[in-house]
Amino acid sequence: MLAIRHIIAHFKQKTEIAKPAHPAENNAKLPREVKEQLLKTAQTNFQNVLDHSAAELQRDLKATAIQINRRLDKLGLQMINDEMKLYHSSLEELRKQAEANILKAQTEIDSHQDEIKKQLAKNQAELEAKMLEEVANEKKALIEQLDTKLADAVASFLTETLGHNVDLGAQNAYLTAMLDEHKKEIIKGVVDEA
Repeated sequence: MLAIRHIIAHFKQKTEIAKPAHPAENNAKLPREVKEQLLKTAQTNFQNVLDHSAAELQRDLKATAIQINRRLDKLGLQMINDEMKLYHSSLEELRKQAEANILKAQTEIDSHQDEIKKQLAKNQAELEAKMLEEVANEKKALIEQLDTKLADAVASFLTETLGHNVDLGAQNAYLTAMLDEHKKEIIKGVVDEA
């Protein structure tokens, strides 16, 4: 814009100088060679002004282009920085959300594992109690069976050894000795029957 104004101002100035105050009077006084010389000089001056104005315009355009490029670079960097900040904040938000989800999942897993452990401990305690009860019942049944068989074996032994109508109180030492002597046979008989 400055260059165009400069050209217009320069052109007006030259045309005002070139215009005579009284055209009719000047034309009559100047010879033709002088007029041609003045015209060539005016054309040369006009061309010089145009060249000078074009050079200034070129410099102004370069300076403007440089300023525009700098401002665009600055604006571009600012936009990139803003976008990077936005990207980093979004990324940080996603990271925090992922951490929260992982923590929540870990808490749920721990809670579920605790429930499973409690249930397993309860089931194990119930099984152990049931097994102990079954073992105790089996032991009791075996003891009762052993007592019954042992009583039968002792009664049978006494009947064979002493015969009928014998006073057992008087024969206590004899019976104990006989039981000790035949102890292995009695145990074998009870075990075989069990």
